[in-house]
Amino acid sequence: MGNLRNPWVLLGILSLSLIPNLVQAEVGSPYAHTCRNKTCVKVERTKLRADETPLSLDVCKLNCNALGALWPKPTGKVELGQEFLSFYPQNVIFRNASAASVEVKATLDEAVKIFREYLLMYHPDYKRDGVSPFPENKEGDNIAQNSLVIDIGTVWDVKNVVLNVDESYVLSLESNNQRNSVSTSIVANTYFGARNALETLSQLIAYDDETNSLKILDRATISDGPVFAYRGVLIDTSRNFIPVESLKRVIDGLSYNKLNMLHWHITDTHSFPFYSKSVPEMTKYGAYSSRKIYSVEEATELVEYARVRGVKIVAEFDAPAHAGNGWEWGPAAGKGEMALCINKEPWSSYCVEPPCGQLNPANENMYQVLGKIYKDLLDIFDNELFHMGGDEVKLDCWLENAEITDYLKKKGKNNTQETLIELWGEFQSKAYNLVKDNQQVKANNVTAIMWTSELASIEHAVQYLPANNYVVQIWTTAQDPVIPFLIKNNYKTIFSNYDAWYLDCGFGAWIGEGNNWCSPYKGWQKVYENSPLQLLSPALTPEEIDAAYKNGQILGGEAPLWAEQVDELTLEGKLFPRLSALAERLWSNPDTNWYAAESRIVQSRHRHVQRGLRPDRLQPEWCHQNEELCYG
Repeated sequence: MGNLRNPWVLLGILSLSLIPNLVQAEVGSPYAHTCRNKTCVKVERTKLRADETPLSLDVCKLNCNALGALWPKPTGKVELGQEFLSFYPQNVIFRNASAASVEVKATLDEAVKIFREYLLMYHPDYKRDGVSPFPENKEGDNIAQNSLVIDIGTVWDVKNVVLNVDESYVLSLESNNQRNSVSTSIVANTYFGARNALETLSQLIAYDDETNSLKILDRATISDGPVFAYRGVLIDTSRNFIPVESLKRVIDGLSYNKLNMLHWHITDTHSFPFYSKSVPEMTKYGAYSSRKIYSVEEATELVEYARVRGVKIVAEFDAPAHAGNGWEWGPAAGKGEMALCINKEPWSSYCVEPPCGQLNPANENMYQVLGKIYKDLLDIFDNELFHMGGDEVKLDCWLENAEITDYLKKKGKNNTQETLIELWGEFQSKAYNLVKDNQQVKANNVTAIMWTSELASIEHAVQYLPANNYVVQIWTTAQDPVIPFLIKNNYKTIFSNYDAWYLDCGFGAWIGEGNNWCSPYKGWQKVYENSPLQLLSPALTPEEIDAAYKNGQILGGEAPLWAEQVDELTLEGKLFPRLSALAERLWSNPDTNWYAAESRIVQSRHRHVQRGLRPDRLQPEWCHQNEELCYG
């Protein structure tokens, strides 16, 4: 400590701290960007034409093509101005932001705070501490005289993300040269439309290192709204526990892309991390450790965090398969075997992956416990949609159990496959009634979501899964004949075909050798070009497809990320920017291919990094700076 009193030592420390800034100032850059032929071109400053202004790359991207840096592509009118206004974040003024209720106004205020932080994040020196790295307003600083004024019209009382909620908006920018300002108008019927408009507005702004300020387009008109109502991702937190803070970062990323659904596969055979206040034994026996648990308070807070960012969390409790660890306590508590085949070997005979476990439909105690778990989940999560899982039931697990065979014998049934499927259907009917009985608002008819399976097959769906009660999530291939069958039989559908949208594919096998089961890797280009509407052709006519879409049968899609090989350290890179490709497909359903979107998705990924996300790289930075020279 004595050395710190030495002025020469202090001077040395100060000099070291200034080295990076001194190097930056000395090196500088002889290059700038300018827009030529709708492409941002890197040019030596001495070679700029007289009519060209040197721009930073991010500023050049704002309006160098018809869509600028917007992601996802708007579905309506897009007009972008050609000039810019420089300003500092402290000179952003919100006015006339009103709402039809105090609660919605409070949510709108939260969205404004988030927007303001986005602006600080664009500065490369921002430390994410709330302290602005931009210059303070000083007399004589012309930029300090400029302002961005944002008017938000009345937002009506829609508090939650629901299917078919109005997410549309109209965003208008107009410059006022006399007042050195850009005036922005946001018109939206709901909070979620207004939030989407703020996201779009943030994409019309970029940091300019030429002036150490932000720049915004001088004018713009954008009208926008999604093509599909359901646009989401599945996160699995059973196979590997993912902390709440990591889930929040995923929700942030969803909001950047106007994705609106987080399907939370919260439990499975591997672990039971959700704290059930009604049946704490489930968590006690099923969690990996007492530190790897989602409390009621954490789950409730995560639901609110997502809501403010325009995202609904859809909880899944998979059953009757994918239910093992956590159910072991039944015999000791006098409730019998509530789940069968738990951790049974050889696993390949009793489940599709280790560890095994499947609910026991012959045990009435199991249904009592299941109802309590449903109630705990429905007390926290939105009751409009509830995912009941329902896939990968292994009939051999039931077939070899004496309790099941005795149960069937008492009913005069033998042990054929069809009888076991009938037992499965009986379970599903009872489970669905338990969901209805335990939902918060009994007057509403909760819609259950089920994976495609033998129960949702051409042979059995109509018998066991009434179309009025169930949405079917399609995870098989795009060519599966069950897809047009479901549409023709009036089922609502969510597309997750694994041959394009499974994001865990293409890595080394976690059992044995080689690659995992759904390889190859699904690049963003493959994700982008997977269109739910096109998948229905040629099995359905254009008229049938159009009618199904207008009738609300094609809700949208979801990209699952199963977590056998995922934890919080790899989560964001495996999701982003491929989720951005999914987002544009489901928001806009573009009629152009991935190549037309390449420069924008690279810039969108760059913006995600500025906001603190950790997405995978798509290209070398040289390609980002020289986009016209990187092509296939």
